[in-house]
Amino acid sequence: MTGTGRALGIDYTAGPGHAPGVGRYVRELVRALVRLEDAAARPLVLVEVGRGPRPMEGAPLGLDAAPAVHRRRLRFPRRACRALPGASVLVTRGCDLFHRVAPDAPPIGATPYTLAAAELPEPGTEAGATFASAASRAAATIVFSSDARERVLAATDARADQVHLAPVGTDHWERDLVAPPTRRTTRDVLVLGAIRAARRPLQALRGFEALRASGTRARLLLVGRPGDAAGPFRDALRRSSARDDVRWIETPDEARMPACVAGATALLHLANDEATPVTPLEAMRHGLPVVASPLPAFREALGDDGSWVDADDAAAVGAALGEALEAGEDASRREAVAARARPYTWRACAEAHVRAWDPILRGVEQGRTQR
Repeated sequence: MTGTGRALGIDYTAGPGHAPGVGRYVRELVRALVRLEDAAARPLVLVEVGRGPRPMEGAPLGLDAAPAVHRRRLRFPRRACRALPGASVLVTRGCDLFHRVAPDAPPIGATPYTLAAAELPEPGTEAGATFASAASRAAATIVFSSDARERVLAATDARADQVHLAPVGTDHWERDLVAPPTRRTTRDVLVLGAIRAARRPLQALRGFEALRASGTRARLLLVGRPGDAAGPFRDALRRSSARDDVRWIETPDEARMPACVAGATALLHLANDEATPVTPLEAMRHGLPVVASPLPAFREALGDDGSWVDADDAAAVGAALGEALEAGEDASRREAVAARARPYTWRACAEAHVRAWDPILRGVEQGRTQR
């Protein structure tokens, strides 16, 4: 790769502020970028907007030996910053290109920008219109599945050469695992992510009940904060025949996540719509067989190594979980599953971003030279 020497701004607010989701994406992306061989040729300006806590500050950021990085914290409220005079100048000062993780924040004025699209709002909604406008104006949009690329092209005015596909990174928990995983005597069916209706937690519980009704011993381990389905899920759990075999960790501790995932036996991941295969691949990295909804992003990445089920068919979910638990206790099967996820590294993700960014930065440099 050849660098441009031009400064790249990144909305880094969520990096130190949130462990999962967009926080992990921006945190691990930057961590990988600063370790590329030509990192010094692409100085980074990490912009943090807001007054929120930063629980991931310090070692999890991996920035101790990153001389080509400047962190800029703007302590005005993030929601109000668009209305503040001069806010865009403070955000983008010294940046030739800015990478956004939200379509409408922070304000960046006329600075060219790229947009990460890990989630795609429904077309026809206000959020969908905001995203379509932002992606149409972006110098590039970066997506994490071929399906997402096609959907962005269909919903926006972006050209095909402006929508770039990057592999998701999955090696963070493997890197942070301080000791070989301990195989628990209780076989855990792991469910990751906030308890939201879109993640079908009630259907996950029904499928697990079907598994237990078949006589198979296991535990359902949910790791995720309460979301919009937390109340209905709690009600269903209180009435569940399998409630004694269900554990819900409502406040995940990021430091314990590597051992939690590596020590499980299988992953159950039901969802209405996701534009990235990151959650199944994170679990596969540790050898967990995956039972999941047959979403295009999942099928593209997992192929024949995924077990595809209809979330509303509890019997089918239960049967697939039984097979996944058996596979999860077979060392050779776990190794084959892990091999599928190994190419999905944060370095590969960072390199794909650089391939999108560098031509834009060169264009900025050429335009400046010609003026």
